Amino acid sequence: MQELKSDVALSQEAARYIAQGLRALAYLDGLHTSELALVEAFERAYELPPTDGKDFDPAGGGPLAGDEKEVFLRTLQLMALADGRISGSEASWIERVSEQLEIDAARCKELERDAKMQMLSSLSGVTAFREQAVGVGRSLGLSDADIDDVLGAE
Repeated sequence: MQELKSDVALSQEAARYIAQGLRALAYLDGLHTSELALVEAFERAYELPPTDGKDFDPAGGGPLAGDEKEVFLRTLQLMALADGRISGSEASWIERVSEQLEIDAARCKELERDAKMQMLSSLSGVTAFREQAVGVGRSLGLSDADIDDVLGAE
């Protein structure tokens, strides 16, 4: 399972906001245990009590500033990928949140690609099942060049 804790220092208020957003996303199209596990791991990493995403309001990015906004968006994308793909409802919701965060569409695509590459990186170094790992990368929509960057060229 992918680690959601960021290398960007987050305040408790920013971490709580992100956790609430993650919970809101998790409940969007039916809670998956893998998504819940990621939210709970994020909350533990930041020593937060369980959050509630029902009243999450992305307006203006709440307490997030600078790089925290991109960390949040990338984290949403990683969590949406926890079940193997970003559903249409998740993609629409993430797009609305990115607009509230004032992150343009081109940057959103870059962050989504980064999230997919991070997801694939769990298979980095695989040799015996390389074709299956390549298939996972392709199913994520990554280019062959991106896949080779993550898995290493043959």
